[in-house]
Amino acid sequence: MNWYRHYPGFAIGLSVCGLVAAGEIAFGVERWMASRAEATRLQQRRAELEAMGQRNPAPTREVAAAIEADLARAQAALASMKVELSGQPAATEKLRAAKVPAARTDAFFDLATYVERVKEAAAKAGVQLRPEAARAGFAQYANEGPEMDRIEPVFRQRQLAEHLMILLLEARPEAILAIRRERPRTKADREAEAQAIANGQPPPAPEGGDGPDFFALDPRGSARVPGFAETSAFRLTFQGETAALRQFLNHLAAFELPFVVREIEVEPVSVEDAAADASVAAPAVALPNAAPAVRESAPSAAKGPVQTPLVPKSASRFTVTVEHLELLTPPPAEGAAEATNP
Repeated sequence: MNWYRHYPGFAIGLSVCGLVAAGEIAFGVERWMASRAEATRLQQRRAELEAMGQRNPAPTREVAAAIEADLARAQAALASMKVELSGQPAATEKLRAAKVPAARTDAFFDLATYVERVKEAAAKAGVQLRPEAARAGFAQYANEGPEMDRIEPVFRQRQLAEHLMILLLEARPEAILAIRRERPRTKADREAEAQAIANGQPPPAPEGGDGPDFFALDPRGSARVPGFAETSAFRLTFQGETAALRQFLNHLAAFELPFVVREIEVEPVSVEDAAADASVAAPAVALPNAAPAVRESAPSAAKGPVQTPLVPKSASRFTVTVEHLELLTPPPAEGAAEATNP
């Protein structure tokens, strides 16, 4: 290494060249590794691009514009359907503005007043109320009001039942045989139902006692969707001619309140049943100081042949199941909430 001492400048230059060469080699290796990483990343992007190109529809600007237009039309249709399924504004607003009884005693007198109104309207229309329909669907509360947590749902059912009874009495059937309703569902019942559905379990049946007032609607035929649509079902059984059924359905079709007909059962009334029904009718009561009834004697001779109708009038028993719809405002989705509050 004596030459290193004799030629220090040459040694320093040689060392600098060695360092530069090592740096070039290191830089070249780094660039090679970076180029391989970029090549791998480019291959992945090409694969993603090919996969996106094979999607149907393809994610192009034209397709995005078409999707936005479809979304706007769907939102407009949804808004229109909500308006149509809300009934007439005056009737629905009157229903919502009614004051809910604050105590069990108030709820009891509200139901008792409703029963008296139904009886007066039935007497005025000449429609019989059979024993099972005497309390107009609320026989459970003939002696006391509903429990505190059921005052509000029972009150809402009473409002809907009265609306149905008015429409049915306007149809003038011969007799109303029974009025049944679903068991009232409290807020706790609805929350338990939603939780059971979220867990994939069958919803529990709401409590509320048994009796002639209640029936259970098959969930497969109901429009109830927890969190989106709440429903209340009623089943009315009445007797009369087909015109009474047609008139009642026409009243419902006016959609003053959003009632949907779920089921109609028709059962012809036999001669024996008609005679038994006639015996159930209340006898006429003689009023004081009333003029005696004049009974016409039968004619001594027939004036001509008696014409019998080609299709004689016959009474039937009709059972109509209806469901009241109430659209709820669903909670915002998690993604929408995150987008609103980043």
